[in-house]
Amino acid sequence: MDRLSCTHQPDLSTEADVHKVVSDLAASQAIRNLSAVYSMAVDDHDLDTVVNCFTPDGSFERAGSRTTGHEALRTFYMTMMQRYRTTLHVPEGHTIDIDDADPTLATGVVAGHGELVLDATLLMAAYRYTDSYRCLDGRWKFSSRTLQFMYVMPMEQMATGFGSSKRIRWPEQPFGEADIPEGLHTWELNN
Repeated sequence: MDRLSCTHQPDLSTEADVHKVVSDLAASQAIRNLSAVYSMAVDDHDLDTVVNCFTPDGSFERAGSRTTGHEALRTFYMTMMQRYRTTLHVPEGHTIDIDDADPTLATGVVAGHGELVLDATLLMAAYRYTDSYRCLDGRWKFSSRTLQFMYVMPMEQMATGFGSSKRIRWPEQPFGEADIPEGLHTWELNN
């Protein structure tokens, strides 16, 4: 998705243009609501709602591992919910691009922050979801979500760890390179 594609001033010169703009705005708001519902459902350990945020063939990808379909997603999220005692996911910026050729399809990027309790460790995280959406039976759902981290580390390491490229710091695992921004082609071009 071209980051600037959703920042252009829409054409409002005809009734058809106005209709498309209103339709795209309504779709964008429904997609933002989907993102908020997903975050709250994950935090509430509401497994049914989380799974129903995805299309039947929807997928979730994290650290190169992809989980596809409702049953596999149910198992994946149940394992995650059992692993983390308490979580708080806060979606922040959200860009959405509705497909001009098929207005039941869209793509987007959600930036956010999270707090996760793993055993007795409070982890802080900044993440981005790169999403594809599909509208089925009048409801927007994720057809795919890919999670990337800017950082995830114990809160007490933030002051010293944030400046490092090794910002993926799960307890009892070797430190890992952050996905973003270092993994982006723009970062490599300009550094």
